[in-house]
Amino acid sequence: MLLHQRTNSSSSQSNTRFLNLDNQQLERLDGIELNASLTGLSVYNNQLSSYPEQIGMLSELQVLNISCNQMAKIPDSIGQLRALEMLDLGHNRLSELPDTMGRLTQLIYLYLSNNSLTDIPATFSALRNLRYLNITDNHLTAIPEAVFAMSALEELRLYNNKISVLAEKIGDLKNLQELHLMNNHFSQFPDSIGQLTQLRVLDISGNRIKSIPDSFAQLNHLQDLNFRFNNLSEVPGTIAALTHLQTLDLRANNLTSLPESIQELKNLKRLDLRWNSFTTYPEQLASLVKQGCLIHI
Repeated sequence: MLLHQRTNSSSSQSNTRFLNLDNQQLERLDGIELNASLTGLSVYNNQLSSYPEQIGMLSELQVLNISCNQMAKIPDSIGQLRALEMLDLGHNRLSELPDTMGRLTQLIYLYLSNNSLTDIPATFSALRNLRYLNITDNHLTAIPEAVFAMSALEELRLYNNKISVLAEKIGDLKNLQELHLMNNHFSQFPDSIGQLTQLRVLDISGNRIKSIPDSFAQLNHLQDLNFRFNNLSEVPGTIAALTHLQTLDLRANNLTSLPESIQELKNLKRLDLRWNSFTTYPEQLASLVKQGCLIHI
């Protein structure tokens, strides 16, 4: 009864078309009237084990949050939500997604974290308006092929997977500003990484990287670079080309020295060198300290 009243009160207000049913311990939405004019629906943190079919009738829905439930499957009918701009399916039990999700061409934000996905459908290549994609904490062994067609993508989060290879096509994501790949299994970069010239944040911590390619010098908008917990034995002199770099995390690698050119990073505010193999502190650190850089050694 309370939920029915809550639905009515939400839909009766002319300026409120968002229905919040979070944290209600709901097992289904049977008996809850969903107004067809809803533009937002959140059923976060309930006990839903199946996707509520009545959601497919909400043709004006722009925001849908079904995260933190127990769903193992999403039906084809989700493809009917053509106005959807934000979809959160995170923290469920999904091992696959329907091809029809490729019809959600207005999507801007898509959250798929903490599921059991090994891939996403090829139809997702049609999501050309997508700017944010989160597939963290899944079972990916490679970046899904469909991702490389998402030309508007600005932020890609794929950490805590099992990705062993970065494909050359990563360079196709020309608008990418943030790339989060921490805690995967890859050991090298393709040269095409240098094509991501709009990149501001790159987190590749917790992998098996042994060297930094020269093409990194083209990432001249990079502000935050995280290489901690890898297998780096050296930092190339071309690091100086990253003139906007503010944070550089190199902790827990195999470094014994730093290039002279590192002192040319005039905007560097924080440098972390802990847990490496330095026998003496590099002289270049003094210059960085004078520039106001905080150094952890």
